[in-house]
Amino acid sequence: MRESGYFLPHVAIGYGGTVLVALGSWPVLQYVFGIESAALTLSIIDRGGCGLRHWFVRYSKAIWLAIDLTLNPPSANDLNSRGRK
Repeated sequence: MRESGYFLPHVAIGYGGTVLVALGSWPVLQYVFGIESAALTLSIIDRGGCGLRHWFVRYSKAIWLAIDLTLNPPSANDLNSRGRK
């Protein structure tokens, strides 16, 4: 059982992923699709970022769990039943 606040670092992972995708979409919108309007580009990035933020929550939690288990793998003592039946 994880303690309260264990998954809190997923917020930074989700924020970073959303920012990378949003900023990475600017060159695609400008050079691939040829959109020159700054207002249109900003609105597309804003809407895409808001949608991605909600979709990416579960994946950022899974990434955080993988990082934590890699850096702090469970020991044999963590896997004992601790007197539970």
